[in-house]
Amino acid sequence: MSRLWPGGLAARFSLLLIAALLGANLIAAWVMAREGSAFDRAIRLQGDAHRLHALVAALETADLATARLLPGTSSTGFTRFWVAPQPPDLSETTRLPDHEADLAAELPGRLIRIHESTPQPAGQERAALMLVSVRLERGVDAGQWLNALVYPLPAHDAWQWKQGFFAPLLASLLGTLAVGLVFVRRMTRPLSALAEAARAAGRGDRSARVTECGASELREAALAFNDMQRRIAGFEAERMRMLAALAHDMRTPITGLRIRAEMLEGDEQRQDMIRVLDEMAVMADGLMHAASARRGAEPLQPVDLDATLAQLCAESQARYTGAGPLVLPLRPVAIRRAIRNLLDNARRYAGPARVSLKRGPNAALIRIEDEGPGIPPALLPRVTEPFVRGEASRNPATGGTGLGLSIAQDVIAAHGGTLELGNRAEGGLRIQIRLPLDTQG
Repeated sequence: MSRLWPGGLAARFSLLLIAALLGANLIAAWVMAREGSAFDRAIRLQGDAHRLHALVAALETADLATARLLPGTSSTGFTRFWVAPQPPDLSETTRLPDHEADLAAELPGRLIRIHESTPQPAGQERAALMLVSVRLERGVDAGQWLNALVYPLPAHDAWQWKQGFFAPLLASLLGTLAVGLVFVRRMTRPLSALAEAARAAGRGDRSARVTECGASELREAALAFNDMQRRIAGFEAERMRMLAALAHDMRTPITGLRIRAEMLEGDEQRQDMIRVLDEMAVMADGLMHAASARRGAEPLQPVDLDATLAQLCAESQARYTGAGPLVLPLRPVAIRRAIRNLLDNARRYAGPARVSLKRGPNAALIRIEDEGPGIPPALLPRVTEPFVRGEASRNPATGGTGLGLSIAQDVIAAHGGTLELGNRAEGGLRIQIRLPLDTQG
């Protein structure tokens, strides 16, 4: 049952609206069906009233011979007329005074009796018979009663008359449903926009905002989200400014200490100090690059990913297998920095890598493979965190500060993509990047 229940709020509201309207119309149809007997009586009286009026007028003016022929010739398959001194036996019948009053308006100044009996012939459903009696006031049959026995109206004929009542029900159902669906869509549209903006914020886009519209609760939610985005963007900008300032200020004393270290007389002590200062310089440069990578708000632009990868692979001497032109909305500087970091890591630890690009149904898949030592399995879940490296040394010739993968991860996540690392069974590291074809952010 849970599989049949829609997941979207708009779909659930729509289903609830449809169920409510259908329920209301079914109840109305059921009430009409229950009231069908009264409705059928009115139909039968309306259909026979004109014939009865004409027959009474004819009998009160006709001669004796004609008066004896008129009731039989006026009878139909559903109504039988005859003249008698008294109305028929009215035992076990129900009088219908409302219908008598309606017919009296058609035949003023005459006594009228209308009764309903409900005989049940063998093998048939219970059906109502109507007995209509009108006393003649003039003519050869003055004082006599013209009696009419009205048989039940067949179901198919009765429902043809009732169709006019069901048409407004159906029209109101369709009209109310159409208006309701439009309003439900308008009510839930801000929620979809809020969800999309939240996904963009989760990818690191602090510029994502939501239009503050809709119901008051939705406007408050949008206002809270926008305020949260502004606050987080301010905190991150301040943090990056502090980080960049710290890294920049570190470079001057490091340079001064390195000059002093080179003036030391002991070779062993001098080399140890220079090595430590070089490590600090590498850390400062890494912090500068990380701050600049995360601080910028580069807009999205159409970028041919195939041409970009081909150029980066040529610079890094990597082998590239493309998929033809593939234009995506990307931040060109950021995406180039991310891919370049990955290619530089592969060349540093394992030599030139192999890069391939494939186009999937919903995403572009970039695969980078090398034949190096790979990454220890225990470090794979953490290697994209800042300052976590796959090898222990901080020698500028073999590695940096452990920020390259972290920067690449952030850039790709900001494009709505994913970065996965894993060791190949035959040796080496495999990096898979998925970028959605409709990248937002």
